[in-house]
Amino acid sequence: MKYKVGQVFYLIGLETARVIPFMIVEEVTRTTIGGIEKTFIAELPDAKKTKIDVLKLKGNIFDKLEDLRAHMFENAKNEDNTDVLPESDEEIDSVQNNIQGDKVSVDIGNGIIAKINLRDLEKISQL
Repeated sequence: MKYKVGQVFYLIGLETARVIPFMIVEEVTRTTIGGIEKTFIAELPDAKKTKIDVLKLKGNIFDKLEDLRAHMFENAKNEDNTDVLPESDEEIDSVQNNIQGDKVSVDIGNGIIAKINLRDLEKISQL
């Protein structure tokens, strides 16, 4: 993927499955005997404005919201996706209690609860 300073990207972490936006704030060019190396530094949206080399970010990185949404919808409708299944009966009960008609509450991380209309998922899958 190509990065430019000031560009915003979206990371879906491998361990948390949270969407984390980040901005490229530095481009570092090193000239060594072995050649020229470019690295990019991302700034995370936490209170400390943590800066980290993009290569150390673990997960799927998207530069377009449309691609991020498509990936998330695909994962949501994928029946074989066992990574997001509740692990205990208590978790299953709490998820089932969040169903209201055709709407389902989904914890997408960072304290954000999304409400998804199941009919909308069906429409998107037909696209």
